[in-house]
Amino acid sequence: MTSSAPLALYGGTFDPVHAAHVAAARAVAAALGGPVHLLPNAVPPHRPQPYASPAQRLAMLQLAAADAPELKVDDWELRQPGPSYTLATLEHFRQHIGPERPLVWVVGADSFASLHHWHRWQHYPALCHLAVLPRPGAAAADPAVAAAFTSADAAALRGQPAGLRLMLTAPCLEHSSTAIRTALAAGQRHPGLDAGVADFIYREGLYNARHLPTLDRNSQDSHD
Repeated sequence: MTSSAPLALYGGTFDPVHAAHVAAARAVAAALGGPVHLLPNAVPPHRPQPYASPAQRLAMLQLAAADAPELKVDDWELRQPGPSYTLATLEHFRQHIGPERPLVWVVGADSFASLHHWHRWQHYPALCHLAVLPRPGAAAADPAVAAAFTSADAAALRGQPAGLRLMLTAPCLEHSSTAIRTALAAGQRHPGLDAGVADFIYREGLYNARHLPTLDRNSQDSHD
């Protein structure tokens, strides 16, 4: 049995990062008692390429995570050539932390449902656990994937290096980066967007955002 706190990795385009990303990462950190690394990918292999540059997405993550010391913005994938395959990331961090410390890959329920299409996913159970976040309308996982990661509680994940699956019940990933980009292009504010990140987007002219009056931070909803 290992006693080291798990290291959790939360990858994505973060284009832009929003409140559901941050709330989900903090929930995983609280459940597992260890840090969560936010890993913006450079060249996502299974989806359209990001609108914002790597430097812009990294800056937005740093703004969004500024008040959450348990979250670590990590540019490792951005510094790698070629497509950002999860397997390469898992192999790197497994080598970095050693064979005994728990390593956890954080995914939404929609990604869990499509994991059987991911590059060499069959290697994942030997490298990491999964922490699966709820998302409205997500399909059931492929039976082979579900069988490869035994469902367990957080204590079990802390007790072994890899091969288990934690199904979180909250927070639900209700916001989407696509919806936020659409709202910004229409000149609308979106409740899932951090005020500091919104200011950055307007300054950088991202997502065809129409410039709005200065945001009143006292009127912003709390998202974390």
